[in-house]
Amino acid sequence: MLGDMTVNDTGNGADLLDQPPLTYGQILRLDQLLQVARVDEDDVDRTLFLATHQSCEIWFAIMLRHLEEAGRALRDGDGEAALRRIAPLPTAMRVLSDQFDALATMAPEAFGRIRVELGDTSGFQSVQWREVEFLCGLRDERLLRTHGFTDADRARLRARLEGPSVADAFDAFRAGGRPPALVERVRAALLTFDESAALWRARHAALAERFLGGAPGTAGSEGANYLWGAARRRLFPAAWPQD
Repeated sequence: MLGDMTVNDTGNGADLLDQPPLTYGQILRLDQLLQVARVDEDDVDRTLFLATHQSCEIWFAIMLRHLEEAGRALRDGDGEAALRRIAPLPTAMRVLSDQFDALATMAPEAFGRIRVELGDTSGFQSVQWREVEFLCGLRDERLLRTHGFTDADRARLRARLEGPSVADAFDAFRAGGRPPALVERVRAALLTFDESAALWRARHAALAERFLGGAPGTAGSEGANYLWGAARRRLFPAAWPQD
């Protein structure tokens, strides 16, 4: 946890000694966080639904930081540094999968009501998850045309498309004469992360099927059928056993 952390983020150097230590709530900016999370809304089910998705977006942002650092380390030939950044990612995916268990406790009528309220919005419009996919190397330019993306969203995704991917960095690392044992450890770490992402997609598909059956999903998507198909997509095909 935060332990005895007392650094004030408003200054540095000797001035810190004259400032009172930050509290737990100040360090986490809880007042702002809980206001954004809208935890005081009357509709408790809606709060659960929205907070779950907000939490996903926080984890996606963390994943992007780790993947950027992992790709940079691989390009620099530092497999150990890459492993340190890849290691937390499967655990993060399991945390996200567990959140679907919380959503599964909702009554079908509550889910249906919230789904109507969503209108044309959908998790399909998560720019950060598309960034995760693009940064890993799973790139589909057609996704730039996703309904609901802003020009700024598309610019971010375009930058990911044009930038180096972690998959490309791993290919170069593997071909660069690195110790075979280290290459294998990196490959196994990427595979474990990829597997955890597939399981997260599958859990999402099962949740959608629980509430929707074969009906269309939010924003007119194919719902559970699309999600089951997406669960077979691989972020790092080269990390899996080859025929």
